Amino acid sequence: MRQKIPELKLCSLKLRSLLSAPAMILSMATAAAATGPSWTCVSTKTGALETPNSGRQQTASLVLDVDRDGTDDFVITERSQAPSVVWYKHQGNGHWVKYTIDDQPLHIEAGGDSFDIDGDGDLDVVFCGDFRDDGVWWWENPHPDHQPKVPWKRRTIKSGDDARYQHDSRFGDFDDDGKAEFAWWSQTARRLYLAEVPESPRAAGAWKVTVIFTYSSGPGHEGMDVADMNLDGKVDIVGAGYWFEHAGGTKYVPHRISARANTRTAVGQIVPGDRPEVVLSPGDSDGPLEWFRWDGRRWVAHRLADLIIHGHSLQVADIDGDGHLDVFSGEMGQPGAGKNCKTRIFWGDGKGDLREEVIAVGKAHHESKLGDFDGDGDLDLLGKPYSFEAPCLHLWLQSGVR
Repeated sequence: MRQKIPELKLCSLKLRSLLSAPAMILSMATAAAATGPSWTCVSTKTGALETPNSGRQQTASLVLDVDRDGTDDFVITERSQAPSVVWYKHQGNGHWVKYTIDDQPLHIEAGGDSFDIDGDGDLDVVFCGDFRDDGVWWWENPHPDHQPKVPWKRRTIKSGDDARYQHDSRFGDFDDDGKAEFAWWSQTARRLYLAEVPESPRAAGAWKVTVIFTYSSGPGHEGMDVADMNLDGKVDIVGAGYWFEHAGGTKYVPHRISARANTRTAVGQIVPGDRPEVVLSPGDSDGPLEWFRWDGRRWVAHRLADLIIHGHSLQVADIDGDGHLDVFSGEMGQPGAGKNCKTRIFWGDGKGDLREEVIAVGKAHHESKLGDFDGDGDLDLLGKPYSFEAPCLHLWLQSGVR
Protein backbone atom coordinates (compact mmCIF):
# COMPACT_ATOMS: atom_id res chain seq x y z
CA MET A 1 0.00 0.00 0.00
CA ARG A 2 1.23 3.49 -0.81
CA GLN A 3 2.65 5.48 2.09
CA LYS A 4 0.42 8.24 3.35
CA ILE A 5 1.23 11.61 1.83
CA PRO A 6 2.28 14.01 4.61
CA GLU A 7 0.44 17.24 5.36
CA LEU A 8 -2.54 16.25 3.26
CA LYS A 9 -6.09 17.04 4.34
CA LEU A 10 -8.89 14.76 3.22
CA CYS A 11 -12.01 16.12 1.59
CA SER A 12 -15.26 14.58 2.77
CA LEU A 13 -15.52 11.05 1.35
CA LYS A 14 -18.27 8.52 1.95
CA LEU A 15 -17.11 4.96 1.53
CA ARG A 16 -19.32 1.99 0.67
CA SER A 17 -22.10 2.25 3.28
CA LEU A 18 -21.70 6.07 3.41
CA LEU A 19 -21.21 5.95 7.18
CA SER A 20 -19.70 9.10 8.65
CA ALA A 21 -18.12 8.00 11.95
CA PRO A 22 -14.39 7.30 11.47
CA ALA A 23 -14.45 4.11 13.56
CA MET A 24 -17.39 2.76 11.57
CA ILE A 25 -15.69 3.61 8.27
CA LEU A 26 -12.53 1.85 9.41
CA SER A 27 -14.53 -1.20 10.47
CA MET A 28 -16.35 -1.25 7.14
CA ALA A 29 -13.11 -0.90 5.19
CA THR A 30 -11.56 -3.78 7.12
CA ALA A 31 -14.60 -5.98 6.51
CA ALA A 32 -14.48 -5.21 2.79
CA ALA A 33 -10.73 -5.75 2.58
CA ALA A 34 -10.84 -7.80 -0.62
CA THR A 35 -13.58 -5.97 -2.50
CA GLY A 36 -11.88 -3.00 -4.13
CA PRO A 37 -9.42 -0.12 -3.92
CA SER A 38 -9.18 2.39 -1.12
CA TRP A 39 -9.10 6.08 -1.97
CA THR A 40 -7.64 9.32 -0.65
CA CYS A 41 -9.51 12.44 -1.77
CA VAL A 42 -7.75 15.78 -2.17
CA SER A 43 -9.00 18.93 -3.87
CA THR A 44 -8.70 22.63 -4.50
CA LYS A 45 -10.43 23.00 -1.15
CA THR A 46 -7.58 21.20 0.65
CA GLY A 47 -4.83 23.14 -1.10
CA ALA A 48 -3.54 20.25 -3.20
CA LEU A 49 -4.53 22.04 -6.43
CA GLU A 50 -5.07 25.63 -7.51
CA THR A 51 -8.47 26.52 -8.95
CA PRO A 52 -8.43 26.81 -12.77
CA ASN A 53 -9.64 30.43 -12.55
CA SER A 54 -12.47 32.37 -10.90
CA GLY A 55 -15.17 31.23 -13.33
CA ARG A 56 -18.09 28.92 -12.62
CA GLN A 57 -18.55 27.18 -15.99
CA GLN A 58 -15.90 24.45 -16.16
CA THR A 59 -16.72 22.73 -19.43
CA ALA A 60 -14.12 20.23 -20.65
CA SER A 61 -11.26 18.09 -19.36
CA LEU A 62 -8.58 15.94 -20.94
CA VAL A 63 -6.10 13.42 -19.53
CA LEU A 64 -2.74 13.09 -21.28
CA ASP A 65 0.99 13.07 -20.52
CA VAL A 66 1.73 16.65 -21.53
CA ASP A 67 5.42 16.68 -20.60
CA ARG A 68 6.24 13.03 -21.41
CA ASP A 69 7.41 12.19 -17.88
CA GLY A 70 5.30 9.02 -17.63
CA THR A 71 2.65 10.50 -15.30
CA ASP A 72 -0.77 11.60 -16.53
CA ASP A 73 -1.46 15.32 -16.49
CA PHE A 74 -4.91 16.83 -16.91
CA VAL A 75 -6.37 19.80 -18.81
CA ILE A 76 -9.33 21.90 -17.65
CA THR A 77 -11.30 24.48 -19.65
CA GLU A 78 -13.61 27.31 -18.54
CA ARG A 79 -15.88 29.23 -20.89
CA SER A 80 -16.62 32.40 -18.94
CA GLN A 81 -13.26 33.53 -17.53
CA ALA A 82 -9.58 33.58 -18.43
CA PRO A 83 -7.36 31.63 -18.46
CA SER A 84 -9.70 29.51 -20.56
CA VAL A 85 -7.40 26.44 -20.78
CA VAL A 86 -4.95 25.22 -18.11
CA TRP A 87 -3.10 21.98 -17.34
CA TYR A 88 -1.90 20.44 -14.09
CA LYS A 89 1.39 18.67 -13.36
CA HIS A 90 2.07 16.52 -10.30
CA GLN A 91 4.96 17.81 -8.20
CA GLY A 92 5.72 14.52 -6.44
CA ASN A 93 4.76 15.85 -2.99
CA GLY A 94 1.00 15.45 -3.06
CA HIS A 95 0.46 18.75 -4.85
CA TRP A 96 -0.13 19.81 -8.45
CA VAL A 97 1.02 23.00 -10.17
CA LYS A 98 -1.12 24.80 -12.74
CA TYR A 99 0.22 25.79 -16.17
CA THR A 100 -1.49 28.07 -18.71
CA ILE A 101 -2.41 26.81 -22.18
CA ASP A 102 -4.60 29.77 -23.21
CA ASP A 103 -4.71 33.02 -21.23
CA GLN A 104 -7.64 34.49 -23.19
CA PRO A 105 -11.39 33.96 -22.59
CA LEU A 106 -12.82 31.46 -25.08
CA HIS A 107 -16.24 29.85 -25.46
CA ILE A 108 -15.25 26.17 -25.21
CA GLU A 109 -17.78 23.31 -25.18
CA ALA A 110 -17.55 19.96 -23.40
CA GLY A 111 -15.53 17.33 -25.19
CA GLY A 112 -12.13 17.50 -26.85
CA ASP A 113 -9.17 15.25 -27.52
CA SER A 114 -5.38 15.07 -27.67
CA PHE A 115 -3.17 13.91 -30.54
CA ASP A 116 0.30 14.55 -31.93
CA ILE A 117 -1.05 16.83 -34.65
CA ASP A 118 2.28 18.29 -35.80
CA GLY A 119 4.20 15.00 -35.58
CA ASP A 120 6.89 16.25 -33.21
CA GLY A 121 6.47 13.48 -30.64
CA ASP A 122 4.32 15.24 -28.03
CA LEU A 123 0.55 15.49 -27.65
CA ASP A 124 -1.35 18.60 -28.73
CA VAL A 125 -4.92 19.37 -27.64
CA VAL A 126 -8.17 20.24 -29.45
CA PHE A 127 -11.39 21.82 -28.22
CA CYS A 128 -14.56 23.01 -29.97
CA GLY A 129 -16.77 26.07 -29.56
CA ASP A 130 -19.98 26.15 -27.55
CA PHE A 131 -23.39 27.56 -28.55
CA ARG A 132 -21.83 31.03 -28.94
CA ASP A 133 -18.82 30.09 -31.07
CA ASP A 134 -18.35 28.20 -34.36
CA GLY A 135 -14.61 27.73 -33.86
CA VAL A 136 -12.64 24.50 -33.55
CA TRP A 137 -9.06 25.01 -32.35
CA TRP A 138 -5.84 23.14 -31.66
CA TRP A 139 -3.04 24.17 -29.32
CA GLU A 140 0.57 23.26 -30.08
CA ASN A 141 2.37 21.60 -27.18
CA PRO A 142 5.63 23.55 -26.58
CA HIS A 143 7.44 20.55 -25.06
CA PRO A 144 10.07 20.59 -23.62
CA ASP A 145 9.72 24.31 -22.89
CA HIS A 146 6.93 24.33 -20.30
CA GLN A 147 6.53 27.60 -18.40
CA PRO A 148 3.59 28.08 -16.00
CA LYS A 149 2.52 31.50 -17.29
CA VAL A 150 3.40 31.19 -21.00
CA PRO A 151 0.41 30.14 -23.18
CA TRP A 152 0.62 27.67 -26.06
CA LYS A 153 0.14 28.65 -29.69
CA ARG A 154 -3.52 28.34 -30.70
CA ARG A 155 -4.50 27.61 -34.30
CA THR A 156 -7.93 27.39 -35.97
CA ILE A 157 -9.16 24.15 -37.54
CA LYS A 158 -12.40 25.71 -38.80
CA SER A 159 -14.66 28.73 -38.25
CA GLY A 160 -17.15 30.92 -40.10
CA ASP A 161 -20.09 28.52 -40.49
CA ASP A 162 -23.36 27.66 -38.73
CA ALA A 163 -21.92 24.82 -36.66
CA ARG A 164 -21.96 25.65 -32.96
CA TYR A 165 -22.66 23.71 -29.75
CA GLN A 166 -19.92 21.27 -30.79
CA HIS A 167 -20.23 18.71 -28.03
CA ASP A 168 -17.71 15.79 -28.14
CA SER A 169 -14.88 14.98 -30.53
CA ARG A 170 -12.20 12.31 -31.13
CA PHE A 171 -9.19 11.47 -33.28
CA GLY A 172 -8.74 8.17 -35.12
CA ASP A 173 -7.69 6.64 -38.43
CA PHE A 174 -11.29 5.91 -39.39
CA ASP A 175 -10.66 5.27 -43.10
CA ASP A 176 -7.54 3.13 -42.53
CA ASP A 177 -5.32 5.26 -44.75
CA GLY A 178 -2.51 5.50 -42.21
CA LYS A 179 -3.41 9.11 -41.36
CA ALA A 180 -5.53 10.46 -38.53
CA GLU A 181 -8.88 12.16 -38.88
CA PHE A 182 -10.73 14.35 -36.37
CA ALA A 183 -14.49 13.86 -35.82
CA TRP A 184 -16.92 16.09 -33.91
CA TRP A 185 -20.64 16.77 -33.46
CA SER A 186 -22.51 20.05 -33.90
CA GLN A 187 -25.95 20.26 -32.31
CA THR A 188 -26.93 23.53 -34.04
CA ALA A 189 -26.00 22.20 -37.50
CA ARG A 190 -27.25 18.67 -36.63
CA ARG A 191 -24.21 17.12 -38.25
CA LEU A 192 -21.26 14.87 -37.63
CA TYR A 193 -18.08 16.35 -39.11
CA LEU A 194 -14.79 14.79 -40.14
CA ALA A 195 -11.51 16.53 -40.99
CA GLU A 196 -8.21 15.07 -42.17
CA VAL A 197 -5.13 16.19 -40.25
CA PRO A 198 -3.17 18.24 -42.83
CA GLU A 199 0.34 17.30 -43.95
CA SER A 200 1.75 20.55 -42.53
CA PRO A 201 -0.73 21.52 -39.82
CA ARG A 202 1.25 24.48 -38.46
CA ALA A 203 1.02 26.23 -41.84
CA ALA A 204 -2.23 24.74 -43.13
CA GLY A 205 -4.76 27.24 -41.90
CA ALA A 206 -8.30 25.81 -41.95
CA TRP A 207 -8.56 22.04 -42.36
CA LYS A 208 -10.64 20.33 -45.04
CA VAL A 209 -13.97 19.42 -43.41
CA THR A 210 -16.54 16.84 -44.58
CA VAL A 211 -20.07 16.19 -43.29
CA ILE A 212 -20.46 12.43 -42.83
CA PHE A 213 -23.85 12.26 -41.06
CA THR A 214 -26.89 14.53 -40.74
CA TYR A 215 -30.06 14.27 -38.68
CA SER A 216 -33.20 16.41 -38.90
CA SER A 217 -35.12 15.87 -35.67
CA GLY A 218 -34.90 14.69 -32.10
CA PRO A 219 -32.52 15.75 -29.34
CA GLY A 220 -29.09 17.14 -30.04
CA HIS A 221 -26.70 14.28 -30.79
CA GLU A 222 -23.62 13.89 -28.62
CA GLY A 223 -21.32 11.37 -27.00
CA MET A 224 -18.31 9.88 -28.76
CA ASP A 225 -15.81 7.08 -28.38
CA VAL A 226 -13.53 5.17 -30.76
CA ALA A 227 -13.37 1.36 -31.17
CA ASP A 228 -13.22 -1.39 -33.78
CA MET A 229 -16.91 -2.26 -33.65
CA ASN A 230 -17.06 -4.96 -36.35
CA LEU A 231 -13.59 -6.42 -35.71
CA ASP A 232 -12.29 -5.64 -39.20
CA GLY A 233 -9.09 -4.06 -37.90
CA LYS A 234 -10.30 -0.50 -38.51
CA VAL A 235 -11.41 1.84 -35.69
CA ASP A 236 -14.90 3.29 -35.92
CA ILE A 237 -16.70 6.35 -34.52
CA VAL A 238 -19.27 5.48 -31.82
CA GLY A 239 -21.75 8.08 -30.59
CA ALA A 240 -25.35 9.24 -30.29
CA GLY A 241 -26.60 5.65 -30.26
CA TYR A 242 -24.79 4.72 -33.51
CA TRP A 243 -21.53 3.32 -34.71
CA PHE A 244 -20.28 4.56 -38.06
CA GLU A 245 -18.67 2.14 -40.52
CA HIS A 246 -16.32 3.47 -43.19
CA ALA A 247 -17.60 2.48 -46.63
CA GLY A 248 -14.96 4.04 -48.86
CA GLY A 249 -13.82 7.61 -49.50
CA THR A 250 -15.74 9.96 -47.24
CA LYS A 251 -18.80 7.70 -46.95
CA TYR A 252 -19.75 6.35 -43.52
CA VAL A 253 -22.72 4.08 -42.83
CA PRO A 254 -24.54 4.57 -39.49
CA HIS A 255 -25.53 1.43 -37.58
CA ARG A 256 -28.06 1.82 -34.79
CA ILE A 257 -27.20 0.61 -31.29
CA SER A 258 -29.86 2.48 -29.32
CA ALA A 259 -32.45 5.19 -29.91
CA ARG A 260 -30.84 7.23 -27.15
CA ALA A 261 -28.98 9.98 -29.04
CA ASN A 262 -28.31 12.52 -26.28
CA THR A 263 -26.03 10.40 -24.11
CA ARG A 264 -22.50 9.93 -22.90
CA THR A 265 -20.79 7.03 -24.67
CA ALA A 266 -18.04 4.64 -23.55
CA VAL A 267 -16.88 1.46 -25.30
CA GLY A 268 -14.89 -1.50 -24.01
CA GLN A 269 -14.66 -5.28 -23.84
CA ILE A 270 -16.77 -5.80 -20.71
CA VAL A 271 -17.32 -9.42 -21.72
CA PRO A 272 -14.27 -10.78 -23.58
CA GLY A 273 -14.88 -12.19 -27.05
CA ASP A 274 -16.73 -10.91 -30.10
CA ARG A 275 -17.55 -7.20 -30.45
CA PRO A 276 -16.86 -4.63 -27.73
CA GLU A 277 -19.72 -3.49 -25.55
CA VAL A 278 -21.20 0.04 -25.55
CA VAL A 279 -22.20 1.88 -22.36
CA LEU A 280 -24.70 4.76 -22.52
CA SER A 281 -25.53 7.24 -19.77
CA PRO A 282 -27.84 10.29 -19.78
CA GLY A 283 -25.55 13.32 -19.93
CA ASP A 284 -27.66 16.47 -19.75
CA SER A 285 -30.82 14.63 -18.68
CA ASP A 286 -32.00 11.85 -16.37
CA GLY A 287 -32.45 8.20 -17.23
CA PRO A 288 -31.03 4.70 -17.00
CA LEU A 289 -27.39 3.64 -17.27
CA GLU A 290 -27.16 0.72 -19.70
CA TRP A 291 -24.60 -1.37 -21.52
CA PHE A 292 -25.26 -3.01 -24.87
CA ARG A 293 -23.91 -6.34 -26.10
CA TRP A 294 -24.01 -7.70 -29.65
CA ASP A 295 -25.76 -11.11 -29.77
CA GLY A 296 -24.94 -11.79 -33.40
CA ARG A 297 -28.08 -10.12 -34.74
CA ARG A 298 -28.80 -7.07 -32.62
CA TRP A 299 -27.62 -4.98 -29.69
CA VAL A 300 -29.15 -6.14 -26.39
CA ALA A 301 -29.49 -3.68 -23.50
CA HIS A 302 -28.44 -4.57 -19.95
CA ARG A 303 -29.47 -2.24 -17.12
CA LEU A 304 -26.84 -1.05 -14.62
CA ALA A 305 -28.92 1.63 -12.88
CA ASP A 306 -32.54 2.68 -13.31
CA LEU A 307 -31.91 6.37 -12.70
CA ILE A 308 -28.80 8.45 -13.25
CA ILE A 309 -29.31 12.19 -12.80
CA HIS A 310 -27.34 14.17 -15.38
CA GLY A 311 -24.67 11.46 -15.59
CA HIS A 312 -22.29 13.58 -17.63
CA SER A 313 -19.19 11.57 -16.68
CA LEU A 314 -18.73 8.04 -18.02
CA GLN A 315 -15.69 5.87 -18.67
CA VAL A 316 -14.83 2.20 -19.09
CA ALA A 317 -11.47 0.99 -17.72
CA ASP A 318 -9.87 -1.67 -15.54
CA ILE A 319 -9.83 0.54 -12.44
CA ASP A 320 -8.79 -2.05 -9.84
CA GLY A 321 -6.28 -3.87 -12.05
CA ASP A 322 -7.97 -7.29 -11.88
CA GLY A 323 -8.02 -7.74 -15.66
CA HIS A 324 -11.74 -6.95 -16.03
CA LEU A 325 -13.22 -3.69 -17.25
CA ASP A 326 -15.21 -1.55 -14.83
CA VAL A 327 -17.60 1.36 -15.44
CA PHE A 328 -17.20 4.78 -13.80
CA SER A 329 -20.28 7.01 -13.68
CA GLY A 330 -20.55 10.48 -12.14
CA GLU A 331 -23.60 12.73 -11.74
CA MET A 332 -23.72 16.49 -12.15
CA GLY A 333 -24.69 18.78 -9.29
CA GLN A 334 -26.12 21.89 -10.97
CA PRO A 335 -28.02 21.17 -13.10
CA GLY A 336 -28.34 17.68 -11.69
CA ALA A 337 -28.71 15.99 -8.33
CA GLY A 338 -27.33 18.80 -6.17
CA LYS A 339 -25.83 17.59 -2.92
CA ASN A 340 -27.11 14.08 -3.64
CA CYS A 341 -24.95 13.68 -6.76
CA LYS A 342 -23.16 10.34 -6.70
CA THR A 343 -19.78 8.98 -7.74
CA ARG A 344 -20.25 5.35 -8.77
CA ILE A 345 -18.06 2.51 -9.93
CA PHE A 346 -19.56 -0.69 -11.30
CA TRP A 347 -16.97 -3.40 -10.76
CA GLY A 348 -16.77 -5.90 -13.62
CA ASP A 349 -16.02 -9.62 -13.41
CA GLY A 350 -15.48 -10.27 -17.13
CA LYS A 351 -18.79 -12.16 -17.32
CA GLY A 352 -21.20 -9.24 -17.55
CA ASP A 353 -22.03 -9.01 -13.84
CA LEU A 354 -21.15 -5.49 -12.64
CA ARG A 355 -21.41 -4.67 -8.93
CA GLU A 356 -22.32 -1.10 -8.01
CA GLU A 357 -20.35 0.83 -5.41
CA VAL A 358 -21.02 4.45 -4.41
CA ILE A 359 -17.61 6.01 -3.80
CA ALA A 360 -18.82 9.46 -2.76
CA VAL A 361 -21.93 11.62 -2.43
CA GLY A 362 -22.01 15.39 -2.89
CA LYS A 363 -19.00 15.77 -5.20
CA ALA A 364 -20.32 16.74 -8.65
CA HIS A 365 -18.97 15.49 -11.97
CA HIS A 366 -18.95 16.88 -15.50
CA GLU A 367 -16.43 15.30 -17.87
CA SER A 368 -14.57 13.72 -14.96
CA LYS A 369 -11.82 11.34 -16.07
CA LEU A 370 -9.59 8.46 -15.00
CA GLY A 371 -5.78 8.60 -15.10
CA ASP A 372 -2.62 7.87 -13.13
CA PHE A 373 -2.21 11.37 -11.70
CA ASP A 374 0.33 10.59 -8.96
CA GLY A 375 2.50 8.27 -11.04
CA ASP A 376 2.20 5.18 -8.84
CA GLY A 377 0.93 2.87 -11.57
CA ASP A 378 -2.80 2.67 -10.78
CA LEU A 379 -5.81 4.63 -11.96
CA ASP A 380 -7.00 7.66 -10.03
CA LEU A 381 -10.12 9.76 -10.59
CA LEU A 382 -10.30 13.41 -11.57
CA GLY A 383 -13.55 15.01 -10.43
CA LYS A 384 -14.49 18.14 -12.38
CA PRO A 385 -17.87 19.74 -11.72
CA TYR A 386 -19.47 22.11 -14.20
CA SER A 387 -20.89 24.82 -11.93
CA PHE A 388 -21.75 23.08 -8.64
CA GLU A 389 -19.40 24.57 -6.01
CA ALA A 390 -17.17 25.76 -8.87
CA PRO A 391 -14.47 26.74 -9.29
CA CYS A 392 -13.11 23.53 -7.80
CA LEU A 393 -11.53 20.18 -8.64
CA HIS A 394 -11.26 16.88 -6.74
CA LEU A 395 -8.82 14.00 -7.06
CA TRP A 396 -9.50 10.52 -5.71
CA LEU A 397 -6.07 8.86 -5.43
CA GLN A 398 -6.15 5.09 -5.49
CA SER A 399 -4.10 3.22 -2.92
CA GLY A 400 -4.53 -0.13 -4.65
CA VAL A 401 -6.79 -3.04 -3.82
CA ARG A 402 -7.14 -3.58 -0.10
